[in-house]
Amino acid sequence: MRENYNGYELSTAWDDGALGFGFSVHDKNGTEVSHSVDPYFYEENALIAARAAADALPAQE
Repeated sequence: MRENYNGYELSTAWDDGALGFGFSVHDKNGTEVSHSVDPYFYEENALIAARAAADALPAQE
């Protein structure tokens, strides 16, 4: 799943190795600025964590 949030692109994906969902946060240039360390059982939980990670970063215009 992909979502634009506060100028960042959030994406979630299933990780077979971790047996859960992970997330990554990319800036407007496509550079990864944050990602999950632990897996999430539900994709929605990974998305909520991605939003929280983006909130901790400076807002993108």
